[in-house]
Amino acid sequence: MSNPVSSLYLHFPFCRHLCNYCDFYKKVPTDRTNDLAGFHEYMESAAVEHEKLMKTNGCSWAPLKTLYIGGGTPSLWGSEGSAFLQSLLKKHHITIAPDCEFTLEVNPGSWDKESLALWEKAGVNRYSLGIQSLQKEAIKYLDRVHSIEDVYETLQFFKDKKANFSMDFMLGLPYSQEMKRDVIGELKKALEYNPSHFSVYILTVKDNYTHYKALPSEEWIEDEFMKVAEFLKSQGFVHYEVSNFAKPGFESKHNLNYWKSESVAAVGPSATGFLKEARLRYKWKTKEAKVELEELDEEAFRLEKVYMAMRSFEGVSPSWFKDEQAFLGLADKWNKHGWAALENDGKVRLTSRGYLLLDSLMNDLFSLKLL
Repeated sequence: MSNPVSSLYLHFPFCRHLCNYCDFYKKVPTDRTNDLAGFHEYMESAAVEHEKLMKTNGCSWAPLKTLYIGGGTPSLWGSEGSAFLQSLLKKHHITIAPDCEFTLEVNPGSWDKESLALWEKAGVNRYSLGIQSLQKEAIKYLDRVHSIEDVYETLQFFKDKKANFSMDFMLGLPYSQEMKRDVIGELKKALEYNPSHFSVYILTVKDNYTHYKALPSEEWIEDEFMKVAEFLKSQGFVHYEVSNFAKPGFESKHNLNYWKSESVAAVGPSATGFLKEARLRYKWKTKEAKVELEELDEEAFRLEKVYMAMRSFEGVSPSWFKDEQAFLGLADKWNKHGWAALENDGKVRLTSRGYLLLDSLMNDLFSLKLL
């Protein structure tokens, strides 16, 4: 099979409400039936376009090993969504491997048991829950539409069904320094619900953000990040990527494909895909089912590969650099500062502290002309 692609991302663009900090492409439906029909039309056209794109670049589908539905709020897609997706995949001869990791994003207050049961029938076996915080005030400042009661109802439901689920948590929240946010207390509470994975993001916003002046200092955020990293590692989680922690064996296979610079196909408004062998990145337009293309030359691909590997436990091999010995000297410096470790397999991997300094460490590589 020529250049097989076995990972697919789908973007569902609708939300109940537009949170004030979020910059993913999304919109609130004005007429759910019509808006959903329009989205399905878009996806039908996009699937045809994508087929042409794959063919032109010598790619073909292998049974999907990872399938991820993000957004937006995909749990709002409901029973229509699971039926539509199954029909779309069948129409384009895309099959799901028996061991496929199939993830659906779910927001508190935006799901129901009946449609989740249908999604599971379609193959969903992993969930990503948009929790962000277990602090009532933080949910309000983040402009989330759900309540703290919705959060606990959602967590209890997924705990009771013994689901494999990840929780999104956000650091650097507005007023967190003044209120002395106890993020470790929140995580201890979260662990009572038995998540297998945490995605821990630092809030990044533009300077016109509503609560921009209430954001904590960089020192506070760095301290918060390191406390969280050390706590989750003490609870048996692996810090396997800058923002991600997993119980061993529960790392996100889908996201690991991005960090390994592997092919990940994508369909949906604003979704971005990558075809490795063709060195082709593409992004879907939001108004029409067309893509914008970006071809990476060998140097750009190599730089991206290094950056992606540095930000995860994939790590980098000294042989990837222009001067192997110079890189090993730099890695030794990083090691002495506690930013990286040279492992037994010959790879250099960043520590939690190193992840926090990723951009500075990349600058070290550029300044020594190792890239």
